[in-house]
Amino acid sequence: MATPPATASTPFPTLQTERLVLREITLDDAEFWVRNFSDPDVVELTAWEPPRDLGAAKDEITQYCIRPFQESTGIRWGIALRGGSDLFGTLGYHQWVREGAHRARMGYDLLREHRRKGIMTEAMRAALAYGFTAMGLHRVEVLTDPVNTASIRLAEGLGFHRDGTLRENTHFRGRFIDDVVFSLLRQEWFVAAEAKR
Repeated sequence: MATPPATASTPFPTLQTERLVLREITLDDAEFWVRNFSDPDVVELTAWEPPRDLGAAKDEITQYCIRPFQESTGIRWGIALRGGSDLFGTLGYHQWVREGAHRARMGYDLLREHRRKGIMTEAMRAALAYGFTAMGLHRVEVLTDPVNTASIRLAEGLGFHRDGTLRENTHFRGRFIDDVVFSLLRQEWFVAAEAKR
């Protein structure tokens, strides 16, 4: 089942898990955005240059969070603890193909002090459930740098299958980088979810 295109009146889908709330990212989150996307690990492993200042961060939030939701081409959540509002990570879908292929690509990141606590696994499970039900996705992809072992473990732990490597697929800071491709299909997600009941 596919969701209708978002409009100005479409509410942003807030998701909750045992520990987390996945909420809309707004321009008020620009300071977090600068801090998060200036982390050297995040810069290197996402091949994404850090924002220059708060103005640039607001432009990126508009480009990568606000506009994709409005245009139904993606959705990106900010990650906070339940009962709080301060963000410490993001995740979401981009390159959402609504008709025909019904697929999207996922990206995710966490502030350094919140890593290795199972937070992204918990957040990804909620986002995947939303993607395969409310968004009507058939296939979800993750592309990651081959040296990003934490991202690879995350994808494999969630049941993603390693499809292969896109050789020298990304160009960043004067060099070409391979991308490892993982995918998870709708039926695989539901079989795994049923087995956990």
